[in-house]
Amino acid sequence: MANLTQSSRRLTAVHRGRPADRVPMCSPISWHPMRDIDAEKPGGWRSEPGFVRLAHLVQEHCDPLPTYCPVKFPRVFSTISYQRFLEAPDEFIEKLPPEKVGPRRTRHTTVLHTPKGDLFWAYDEDEGIETTWDLRKPITCPADVEKMLSVPYRFVPPAAAEFDAFRAHRREMGADCIAGGFVNSMVAMLCGMMSFETLLEWVLAEPGLVELLADTWLERTKEKMDFLQAQGVGPFWHFNGVERASPPMMGPRQWAELVVPYDGAIMRRIKANDPQALIHVHCHGRVGTLLDSFIEMGVDSIDPVEPPPQGDIDFASAKRRAAGRLVLYGNIEFVDMERGSPDEIEAKVRRAIEDGGKEHMVLYPSAAPHERHSEKFLANAQRYIEAGQRYGAM
Repeated sequence: MANLTQSSRRLTAVHRGRPADRVPMCSPISWHPMRDIDAEKPGGWRSEPGFVRLAHLVQEHCDPLPTYCPVKFPRVFSTISYQRFLEAPDEFIEKLPPEKVGPRRTRHTTVLHTPKGDLFWAYDEDEGIETTWDLRKPITCPADVEKMLSVPYRFVPPAAAEFDAFRAHRREMGADCIAGGFVNSMVAMLCGMMSFETLLEWVLAEPGLVELLADTWLERTKEKMDFLQAQGVGPFWHFNGVERASPPMMGPRQWAELVVPYDGAIMRRIKANDPQALIHVHCHGRVGTLLDSFIEMGVDSIDPVEPPPQGDIDFASAKRRAAGRLVLYGNIEFVDMERGSPDEIEAKVRRAIEDGGKEHMVLYPSAAPHERHSEKFLANAQRYIEAGQRYGAM
């Protein structure tokens, strides 16, 4: 597996503006560099020889990225993904028995029992494919918002002693610590609660309901974030999901209304609580239009900085505009890894690294497969790693 100390020094050097031995490199396949494929012996498509061979390369040459930490700490935010039930206490949540609905497909249903009636979230999952498909979301009409907010809310924090191991790890790693926490974006919460079509309609037709949910998210997220930071969690914080409000999904007005005053408020609070904090944002879409906003909110790094047609800016231009104020993770597109040739991937990796300078960047693919990797993808992933080593050396 990867050398955590070496990778951490490499990554923090990039973020802190210090010299590094080479450009950090993210795994291009669905395997983490801190795992050991020989010891774990996973089944399914991860046991196929081609994947195992690439996993060895990942473990040897790729870097674990923030907020990786070998020491675990208690979960504070809800286990329900995307905060679909707005951090409702667990005693109001019931997971129904899984239902087999096809040869490979299983349906999962979770119920939020509220004082004003039940709300449901249901999704399907296929064997061998590591993603899910939502079928039903909790909020479909204004009355469902009333149900959601009728649940009595309280935060019962874990004991401070349960964070002792994490605090010890952060002290041991010192300035090279890449550990930290995760924040689900407010707009991602909205998309977890309701269909995107409903959200787009409500942004215009029901702004009061959107604001009510958003303000509740902010209040509850502040409380839990303050607790985590008081326990020493950090220095890195990963924000996920703001892409739902980035162009072309929404426009500048919606970004200013749904992201800046909510995620931005949490980001500012994080920095106020911990001067060493570093904020990373995952955001697909046309981020070229958002670089200034990210910087103003206090963001330190973003991924995946996609070129046209998926995005709107090439990596060299993004580097010039960021001018060292952001670390840019990118910008090798998944579609190129799936459809291109190894020579084309090498050229793209070289261009990503060399155009605009090697500083303030991490070599990063926009995504990795959720299922069996094609032979072409594996060949391209190998070339990505080889090229990252060759051209990334400082």
